[in-house]
Amino acid sequence: MARAVKSRRTERHRKSKIQAEMPFNRTNYMIVIAGAALIIATYVLLATNDSVYGFIPLDLVPVLLFIGYLVIIPIGIMYRGKKKAGETSKTPTEPAK
Repeated sequence: MARAVKSRRTERHRKSKIQAEMPFNRTNYMIVIAGAALIIATYVLLATNDSVYGFIPLDLVPVLLFIGYLVIIPIGIMYRGKKKAGETSKTPTEPAK
């Protein structure tokens, strides 16, 4: 009689389903949205200003764009959040045979 052979593919597929998790949570999206809102507000501020040689277009706008593009949005992408005291890693365990 032939033995039933377990396919390696099904075991890998089962493990990958267990490990599948969303990389971003609500906090990440809120931080990125806040960065995008700051960038949009900065461009609106620049467009509404009539002066070319003033404090807003020469000093304030570049600083706000720098903060939006190079500080807030990367923080939103890399932020992981704090783990709770009883929370463990979500790595899958070996399935029972």
